[in-house]
Amino acid sequence: MRSLDIKSAGRLACMVSALGVLQFFLLTFLAALFYPGGFDYLGYYFSDLGAVVAKNGEPNPISSTLFSVTVIAVALSLIPFWLIIRSLFTESRLEKVLSILGSALGLISFPFLIGVALSPIDTQLETHILLTLIFFSLFVFATLLYSIAIMLNRDYSNYFGLVGLILFAISLVILIDPLATYVPFLQTIVLYGYFAWVILQTFLVWRRTDL
Repeated sequence: MRSLDIKSAGRLACMVSALGVLQFFLLTFLAALFYPGGFDYLGYYFSDLGAVVAKNGEPNPISSTLFSVTVIAVALSLIPFWLIIRSLFTESRLEKVLSILGSALGLISFPFLIGVALSPIDTQLETHILLTLIFFSLFVFATLLYSIAIMLNRDYSNYFGLVGLILFAISLVILIDPLATYVPFLQTIVLYGYFAWVILQTFLVWRRTDL
């Protein structure tokens, strides 16, 4: 009975995390759709969706509200993800250590992501940049640790770890020069890429029968 309860709790956590990411994809698409003057994925920072005033000088109430709501929601939905993903890495002591550290960094990152949602880029620029860099750094290194654990785990395909390493490499380019002209485009790719990676991991956890 206890085993069944644990399995049910694990699958509920998977559903919460997956739905949190899916609503992020949907609401950010809608936010871009309602962005005054049109949202430029190549030239605008992702956080511009949450600006009080759009780039063309018009008020941005719909997109900014959608941005704040979806970012806070995905931040909260990632909490169960970081708690359950550890269940996949129990084969060796090194895997356990990497998963513990990875989940710790992931859990520490979520308050900073909420802070990003609550500090618009155009009215609280310095605070927004600081919170974004802290969240991004923590999340990037959390996924790096798990990517290494994936490469070590015999039950995983190395492709899953390789994807994480590629995203990490792109992230380093962003962190080295966050104000470069190509960063907005890379930022969008990495952000959606990382959240797609999260959904993939929830599917793998779901398939485990020993939760």
